[in-house]
Amino acid sequence: MKGLGKFSVLLLSLTVVLTACSSGKNEPTNAPASFNNESTTEESAVPASTSTETEKEKDKVEVETTSYKGDGFSLSFPSSWEATELNIPLIVAAFVDSNPKHGFGDNLNVTVEDSSASAKEAADLTVSQLSSGAGGEAIKDYKKIDYKDHSVSGNKTAGVLKSQYNQPQSGATVILTQYFVSTGTKLYTASITFSEESYKNGGEEMVQKIIDSFQVTETVATSTSTDSNTEKATANTNAADMMSVLVPNIIENGVVNEKTYNYIVNNHELFPAVTAESKKAASAKVDKNITSRHLFKNINPYLDKMVEVSGYVVEVTEEQIDENTTIAEVHIMDDNDNSIVGIYLNSTGDILDEDYVTMRGVPTIQYSFENVGGGTTIAVLLTVSTLKKIQ
Repeated sequence: MKGLGKFSVLLLSLTVVLTACSSGKNEPTNAPASFNNESTTEESAVPASTSTETEKEKDKVEVETTSYKGDGFSLSFPSSWEATELNIPLIVAAFVDSNPKHGFGDNLNVTVEDSSASAKEAADLTVSQLSSGAGGEAIKDYKKIDYKDHSVSGNKTAGVLKSQYNQPQSGATVILTQYFVSTGTKLYTASITFSEESYKNGGEEMVQKIIDSFQVTETVATSTSTDSNTEKATANTNAADMMSVLVPNIIENGVVNEKTYNYIVNNHELFPAVTAESKKAASAKVDKNITSRHLFKNINPYLDKMVEVSGYVVEVTEEQIDENTTIAEVHIMDDNDNSIVGIYLNSTGDILDEDYVTMRGVPTIQYSFENVGGGTTIAVLLTVSTLKKIQ
């Protein structure tokens, strides 16, 4: 079975990256790779034969690039851009123009996921989901411009998807170019984003340079055994990876703690628990001594513990990302008058606002949000294993 379902995670991560990069909130970091400077020359996009061209258009623009070697891939990016840390495990490298032009910070990020999807399949799914609003508030009026297969060595497949959208936060029209390379077991995606103005003024040429420089050095898998192991690894980390993307999308600067991430991976069959056996296993893991009062006092000791909370539903919403993925958010007021927000990676069934429910899950982060009527609510976010309506 092809690993297309998990690809929806990358669309969410893309949303986070574009929002963060354009707002200029990321701090420079020393990326775990080697860098080398290279000087290259770009020709002006204006034809040399026009009589009205200016001296500036005649001149060659020298662009210095820096080579980057990551785990399984390498590329070059503009030396004036800075490496950024986005705290999202799927994103293995990210770079942003530290001097934004035209109200938008041009940027590049690379994601790697375990997937057997071909480059064309990944591109088609991207278009389908972003066209239907999967980009949230960060990606509006998305439309595909074109897709072209790209030649690549070995048994890999590759392709370039070019699209356009509006970014409300900056007010910019954005050109997004995504270069997909599939090895058959892993999907590498380089997402290169320029404001429309920057794209028309040298950005298009830089996009091509980045694509030309992008090399996947991982060995292409050919055995059925390897494919099976890859799909197994994907299933084990899927819920944890989704939470790693969702948390910073819900909570500004939010991060899934390593203890929580590892707990979800080690108990992946419980997130969510949908069979009678897995529900029983989740119940057995609950530490009955932990209450919401403990979590609100100090959540840190309980980031790798299964807890149980009950209360009335303040609000429940859910969205079907694709045929295999539904994400629900359940806000309850528990018996201690504390707000618990659960993220449940499944349908909530017949649960509605004001129903009394019991949630089991692992505490993930404590945060606050503004109330519609004024004031602030302190809440605990729970990665939910089981959700049950109490009659």
